[in-house]
Amino acid sequence: MAPPRLMMDVYEEHLSEAGFLWERWERGLASPAVDLTVTAAREERLLAHLDALTVGGSEVAGALLIPTLDSKAPTEVAAAAFALLASGEEGARKVLERLEAGKGPALAGIQRALELDDSLAPAALLPLLGSPRVDVQTLVLGALVFRRAVSPTVVEKFLSHGDPRLQSAALLGLEGRLDETHRKGLQAALDSPHTGVRHAALTAGLIAGLRGAWERCRKWAGESSAVGAQARVLLALGGGEQDITGLVKLLENAVLRPSTLWALGFSGHVSAAEACLAWMDKDRGTAALAAEAFSAITGLRLEAPYVAPARVAAEEPIPLEEEDLDADLVPTPEDALATPAPAAVAAWWKEARTRFDPGTRYLRGLPFSAQALLEALRQEPMRRRGVLALELAIRSRGQLRLEARAFTRRQASELARAFASLASLSPRRFDGLMTQG
Repeated sequence: MAPPRLMMDVYEEHLSEAGFLWERWERGLASPAVDLTVTAAREERLLAHLDALTVGGSEVAGALLIPTLDSKAPTEVAAAAFALLASGEEGARKVLERLEAGKGPALAGIQRALELDDSLAPAALLPLLGSPRVDVQTLVLGALVFRRAVSPTVVEKFLSHGDPRLQSAALLGLEGRLDETHRKGLQAALDSPHTGVRHAALTAGLIAGLRGAWERCRKWAGESSAVGAQARVLLALGGGEQDITGLVKLLENAVLRPSTLWALGFSGHVSAAEACLAWMDKDRGTAALAAEAFSAITGLRLEAPYVAPARVAAEEPIPLEEEDLDADLVPTPEDALATPAPAAVAAWWKEARTRFDPGTRYLRGLPFSAQALLEALRQEPMRRRGVLALELAIRSRGQLRLEARAFTRRQASELARAFASLASLSPRRFDGLMTQG
């Protein structure tokens, strides 16, 4: 029997709030203004609404949660799917049934729920890897990789798959220490014609300590593709002064400038900081990105007097005939960055510059070390933590992982394990970490 209408209104409100909070939580994971503490507080509110949805049992599941799996809003689907997975075996069965038949937003929402859920055993997902639908196979393999719950046998099965989506997912499931079969598969993937496969192979290759991956990193750093952007970040993380000089030169290319400024913020080099300072004045369009990178290296807090006054919205509305009706009005993470006051920043740097050694890598103004890396993973804005988590994986040869898009309770456990293994992290440049041919 369905719950009374008044009671159902309460559950509908819980689902609506869960969908809203889920979307807000996801946006926060890419925010330059949100840290781990704020994220955990938002997550607590989200989980409270999700927990409330499980109280209604099969009646609420049938009347509200299962129909929501067909919604066009991925976060509503994710919230409903997560609550169903947490409700028990029957709810999980309904989610997996809808997964096999779903498409579009439904698939995206269900995948996110499967990634974050820890109640459904990974073994329950394995039969779906035999689905005739590649999108379903890719979703399931991606969820298993996210949970670090995929076996080497499963990875090997898809490592040379003909579909690049499955191959990319399998590459990200590789562990840091490879057997000969996996190493050969990874090396072949570095030569793939598919951008997504090369992107995944570059990441997996550096975690595995593959010299060929580091060589490709240097080779691809000038590309305008997603692989090029990833190569620039990796080169900034682990390169030497010559590599950083090469990245600084790429700032002259307007197409590459935004992603290069982003990368340079992780380099920690004085030369990169000075290049970012110069571009705060040269290009207003990327001044905020340049300031973010400068701050990440030097530790300067971007607040008055080092930021420009906030812009006030125009009093007169834009005439309808002049308005771009096709414009994407959803704010981007970059929209939250502070616009610098270049002259004030330059004056600060003139005084602070003497405290910085050109041969030292810095993180927020402190010399880089394994301890500093882990402290940054605890304190940095969410937007930057994914790159720092990748550096942790590379420096530990894949033995220490932190999933920066997981719930914070999992992240706390992973971070505690990393602190306990601090002595195993090498602060060397990446060319010194690549030991496999």
